[in-house]
Amino acid sequence: MTKTGSSGVEFEEIPISSANSIVLDEQGGVWLGTHGSGLHYFADGKIHEPTEGRDVSNSYTARDGLSSDYVLAQLIDRDGTLWVGTNAGLDRLQRKTLAPLAISTGVGSTALAVDGDGSLWVGSDNGQLKGFGSASHSTFELDMPINSLVNSQQHGLLIGGYQGVFSLSGDEPVHVAELPVESTPESAIRTMAVGKNGDIWVSVNREGLFVWADQQWQEIDPFSDSERQVMPVSASRDPSGKLWFGYRDNLLVSFAEQKFERWSYQEGLDIGHVTAMLHLPERTWVGGQHGLAYLKDRRFHRLDVPAAGSFQNIYALVAVPAEKNAGESGMDIWVHSRGGIFKLPAAEIERVIAGGDTLLYSSHDHIGRLPMDPHKVLPLPTGVSTPEGTLWFATGQGVVRIDPDKPSDMTHPPVITIQALTADGVDIDISASPVRLSAPPQRLVIDYSALNLTAPETMRFQYRLSGHDSEWVDAGRSRQAVFSRLRPDDYEFHVRVLDESGQFHRPEKALIFNVPQVFYLRPWFLLLCSGALLALVFWISRVYTQREKAALRTRLEERFHERERIARELHDTLLQSVQGMMLSFQAVADSLPKDFHARHAMERALDRADQVIAEGRDRITGLRGEIAPAEDLTVAFQLLQQEADASFSVAYRVSNVGQPLPLRNEVRDVFYQVGREAVFNALRHAQATQIFVTFTYAKDRFEMLVADDGVGIDPIYQRMRGRPGHGGLRGIYELADRIEANLMIVSGVQSGTRIRLILPGTIAYEKAIDDKHNRSIRTG
Repeated sequence: MTKTGSSGVEFEEIPISSANSIVLDEQGGVWLGTHGSGLHYFADGKIHEPTEGRDVSNSYTARDGLSSDYVLAQLIDRDGTLWVGTNAGLDRLQRKTLAPLAISTGVGSTALAVDGDGSLWVGSDNGQLKGFGSASHSTFELDMPINSLVNSQQHGLLIGGYQGVFSLSGDEPVHVAELPVESTPESAIRTMAVGKNGDIWVSVNREGLFVWADQQWQEIDPFSDSERQVMPVSASRDPSGKLWFGYRDNLLVSFAEQKFERWSYQEGLDIGHVTAMLHLPERTWVGGQHGLAYLKDRRFHRLDVPAAGSFQNIYALVAVPAEKNAGESGMDIWVHSRGGIFKLPAAEIERVIAGGDTLLYSSHDHIGRLPMDPHKVLPLPTGVSTPEGTLWFATGQGVVRIDPDKPSDMTHPPVITIQALTADGVDIDISASPVRLSAPPQRLVIDYSALNLTAPETMRFQYRLSGHDSEWVDAGRSRQAVFSRLRPDDYEFHVRVLDESGQFHRPEKALIFNVPQVFYLRPWFLLLCSGALLALVFWISRVYTQREKAALRTRLEERFHERERIARELHDTLLQSVQGMMLSFQAVADSLPKDFHARHAMERALDRADQVIAEGRDRITGLRGEIAPAEDLTVAFQLLQQEADASFSVAYRVSNVGQPLPLRNEVRDVFYQVGREAVFNALRHAQATQIFVTFTYAKDRFEMLVADDGVGIDPIYQRMRGRPGHGGLRGIYELADRIEANLMIVSGVQSGTRIRLILPGTIAYEKAIDDKHNRSIRTG
């Protein structure tokens, strides 16, 4: 047989049967899929001789988590992730970003610390203490849950639990001190710190803060009256040796030079429970329930971070140089919160502190979540770093390791797409741009997504609707934006994704759409409707006013006619009869001798009867309001002084303000009677020396003012509307009420009286003076 092709090709037989697929990864490794024996991996594509206890390949079967041992197909995507299709499902195999630490199974919460040699120590709630050094591992068993670990120069590694404080400075843990309270599982140590002189500060659950010095415990007085702030929940020591203790509800206490200093909400601390602290040369950081804050100029300031939900409940802050061998010139901050593990780059922190927006961060939270058991105390801090720069975090899946200098596995940016637009439950075609909606929606939903097969859990979305949102809205992991009652306008929807490397990515184009203006909201329609509404209101007001005026006019005319009827009957009956009787008596008197005493008596009685008839005729004249049609009120009132037969020493003046206008008969009648009664009262009873009557003719009103300088009206009688047994003042009020005029009487003892009667011009005048002054009045 003649060989053709490349020379030097070697063939080796692989001792695996039923192979059906093969793929090569970026490192040159071979992945072999089989029917029945799962997946096999050969590093560098080479087959090595089997040795004792070692197979020729790494195999992955159903026992290792593969969905089935029957592999049907394989694919390595652009990011190096291996996808395996079996007869039971689809599996994804990718390189581990967070390497788990091998500790005993069944471990719940764990306490972390790094000793002076750089070894990692892990204390668990089952009492096991394990040390992981560069050359060896150590394991110790304690008969108590380990709640706190802290390294100190004076005591070595300190271990805290409900049985007290232990020290691991030699080969075995040594008991340092019992707890200062009764040892029960509930009185566990929450946190510990060591001072400059080796004094051990211990926070005991529900008891308070104690310090072990000179072989005895000393209790520290509480810094708050609140039961929630009895003991610290976190403690730390800064590079200068100052101790810091974090409490619940925005309380932080520092201790240095035998002096305590208290920080609270008044100093800007607004993060809830202070559960994490980090001390850097340029600033001190604290983390808690509601994010991050830093100390500057003796005041705390919140750090603006996106995705607030991810930065809630922070339990560890770890600083790492931004660049390898950069020292402390620029420190990235790694945040461990309930939501996961996040890296805040130093440059981003400084940019946001300087006033920038939208802090960019990288996420490692797909396996970094914390165990949240409400019945257990979470040992703090939950994250530490070794001198070599390795980061260790206690998570819900155990203790994991992160190499902060290792680049992200993502080699290609995620592909972002805006997938759908839904208006009031109806899908809208977004293939054409811009999208025009048929009507303003009550609820608008935009669906978007990003393709990231390597770590889809780490992506954070932000969106902004131009014309609606002034800033980016952090949506977290949500892939849907919902808007309610958008006003008519043109909009642009932008979305971006923050990947695990801390970079933003955007789609190729934004979604542009238009919300139309409905016809009943257009300016011309609103203007037309407003005009029609105003015209309708004006017409209704005009009709109502005319109807009220007609009703009032009818009522006044009826009253006027009734008074005329009464006056006519009195004149035609009573006065005529009395006049006839007087003529009869006069005839009898004339028949008597002139010097007869009875004749003189009858003549005196007849004179008195003439006076009674004259007074009755005056009353009838008053009922009719008999003023000549051509005679105005000024002339009528000028004659009242003569009619009253008053002393001419009284200064009496009648005047007009404005051009006199024709009044309705019933109005003239009421004003005449009210004014006549007021003038007569002033002339006869008030002992006035000056009386002034003024009529004001204005377009909007007709007004009469009667003023005197007499003795005035007693306030009691004013409130009673008249003196008992006298009807003058009461009659004035009744006359004003008849035409619903506004009557005001201002009077005081020895200070004169001012009687003012006002009626709207639309009611008072015979003809409307100006339509714009028309108004309606209430009818009784």
